[in-house]
Amino acid sequence: MAFINKENIEENDYQAPGEARTLLTISGDNAKIEGKFVVSKSIEIDCEVSGELEIDGELVIKKDGHVNADVKTITAQVIGKYEGNMEAADSVEIKENGLVNGNIKTDSLIINKGGIFSGNVTRINAKQIEPEAEQEEPEPAEEDEDEVNLDDQQDDYSQDLEI
Repeated sequence: MAFINKENIEENDYQAPGEARTLLTISGDNAKIEGKFVVSKSIEIDCEVSGELEIDGELVIKKDGHVNADVKTITAQVIGKYEGNMEAADSVEIKENGLVNGNIKTDSLIINKGGIFSGNVTRINAKQIEPEAEQEEPEPAEEDEDEVNLDDQQDDYSQDLEI
């Protein structure tokens, strides 16, 4: 199993504690890791990972990657396999050979031809992911009977998609 920080791949120096990494890659034949991971930027996974992932950037599940975890991220690309509950502030993309089985909350879900999704999708926007304590409740506006405010609505889809 290998943990590679692509930012310093040519240097032998280690980063000081507290400094953000550009990208962390986890790969290895038959490697299995388990636990709670908090990643400051982005991560690529090319092995089996289970537990919890909190990522302040992009999650990429590579071709040989299999993630069985609850994930909170900004964006995600699934080329391998993902099982669990995912919350992505921006977007989730299931690539041609990607397989997702679980629930996704995101602003944008893209399923490429050949990608497989089985589960529930809830459309959210970035404001809904912020901690509730930081959100201020807007004053209710008076609306005409014929007016509908679509910004406050969520779309729930419960179906299996196979492309």
